[in-house]
Amino acid sequence: MLRRLIGTRLRDARRVAHELVDELDDRGKLFALELAQEQQRLTRLVLVALAAVIVAILSIVWGAATLVAFAWDTPWRNHALIGLLAFWALLTLFLVLKLRALLASASQTFVLSRRIVAEDVERLRGLLKP
Repeated sequence: MLRRLIGTRLRDARRVAHELVDELDDRGKLFALELAQEQQRLTRLVLVALAAVIVAILSIVWGAATLVAFAWDTPWRNHALIGLLAFWALLTLFLVLKLRALLASASQTFVLSRRIVAEDVERLRGLLKP
C-alpha cells in the first residue's frame, strides 16, 4: 500500500517535472522573441532621441543666425531664415513627440510572456494540489 502511494506521488511528480521542462523551453523561446522586439524598440528609441538632439541643436544655431540676420537690411534673408527656423523647430517637435510615444509604449513590453507565465503558475498550482 505504501509502495502504491509513493509510486503514485512519484509518477505525479515526474509528470509535473516533465511538463515544467517542456514549458520552460517554450517560454524561453517566447521570451527570446519578445526580447528581440524590445531590443528593436530600444534601438529606435535611441536613434530618434539622437536625431531629436541633433535637430534641436540645429534649431538653436539657426535661431541664433536668425537673430543676427534681423540686423541686416535685406528682407529676403529674414523670410528665408524664419522659414528655415520654423522648419527645424517643427521637425524637433515632431521628433520629441515620436520619442514620447516610444517611451509610452514601454508598458507593453513582454505582455505575452507575463500572461503565459501567470497562467503556467496557476496551472502548476492546480496540478500540485492533492
